[in-house]
Amino acid sequence: MVCATQQSGAAFWQFHDRFLVDGIRATSRAQLIDYAGDIGLDTDSFTKCYDDPATRQKHNDNVNAARSIGISYGPRIHVNGVNSGRSFESIRRQVEAATR
Repeated sequence: MVCATQQSGAAFWQFHDRFLVDGIRATSRAQLIDYAGDIGLDTDSFTKCYDDPATRQKHNDNVNAARSIGISYGPRIHVNGVNSGRSFESIRRQVEAATR
């Protein structure tokens, strides 16, 4: 999503929805590049960004930061540093407890 966002802020949400909301998996570099083209991004720029070692390092840094606070996959909501779970009810309880 970093490489998509560099070209268009709206592309972040298109990638977000496709992979995190719709649950579609991209299992190859080629699939990500194809999807970038499908949503109107410049595939040469996207590919250059994707292949850049600095982009890979940024991704790895983000993954490590997430793991350091207990996030191992998917979108998560933390309230006051505590994983609030995935259900609306669990998140609501955490928010209410934090705002009392």
